[in-house]
Amino acid sequence: MKSIALIGCGNWGKNILRDLLRLNGNVSVVDIDAQARSRASEMGVRAVYCDIEQLPICDGYVVAVPIPDLTKICARLLEFKKPIFSEKTLCLSLEDYTLLKNAGGSDYIFAMHKWHYHPGIEALRFVAQSGRIGAVEELCATRHAWVHDFHGGDVFWTQAVHDLTIIKHILGYIPQEIKAIKVITDEGGLPVSVTSLLGNGPVVLLSVSGRHCDKISGVSIHGDKGSAGLYNAYDDHITIRDNRGKERIPIDTTFPLYLELKEFVEYLHGGPAPRCNLQSAKEVTQAILNLRKRAGL
Repeated sequence: MKSIALIGCGNWGKNILRDLLRLNGNVSVVDIDAQARSRASEMGVRAVYCDIEQLPICDGYVVAVPIPDLTKICARLLEFKKPIFSEKTLCLSLEDYTLLKNAGGSDYIFAMHKWHYHPGIEALRFVAQSGRIGAVEELCATRHAWVHDFHGGDVFWTQAVHDLTIIKHILGYIPQEIKAIKVITDEGGLPVSVTSLLGNGPVVLLSVSGRHCDKISGVSIHGDKGSAGLYNAYDDHITIRDNRGKERIPIDTTFPLYLELKEFVEYLHGGPAPRCNLQSAKEVTQAILNLRKRAGL
């Protein structure tokens, strides 16, 4: 059994801990919050600590601290020269990326982009490559909700990062050309909504907002022969429509968080490396920086 340290066990970190325990990890938790440590102890971890310096060296590390602290914590963990699985958005600047790369991060750091593991997004990727709906000419990614807490970031770093990952997984790349962009900021100047048109062929419509009355999300791809979509992250199917009508294609409903953690744990046991490395994190960061620059931020 491999020893794994989870750095950060807050509202999202507790879900990571749940799945690491399901995967039979020998888990320790580091969190500055006493309530989080208490909850981790109740869930059955090996030990809890309030600082990384108290940790014995582990076989691997999972990082789920607030976004502004991710680079700093990963840089500290690189001293141990062990695999690190970090939540997003790992780098808030190219300087963050360079710091981690120069510290050897390319050999040890992997990014937790769960949409690369979502069975529905994988099914859409397969449809896009199969020619079933013809050549993909449009991709629409929508993520609307009322967001109270951007966890130290804004709509780009906490919300749009998901859809950029989805775009990358389906198309194989993130379009560089930004044809149009509109950003809404709140009273304090924080970006809370962004709509953008990217690329040429296919064209990508990205609409992400933390200021919508209702929670609405979905991804669809459109070609000259039909379309396909995933309209809820918890659906057990994708829908394909063409001239013959609608077809529901069943998909696995295993949570993508569990699937990505399973891949990391298997890597610690000698399996293939997780699919998103430090370079992948840089690509997403660069895409966000490009959008922000075009928006004048």
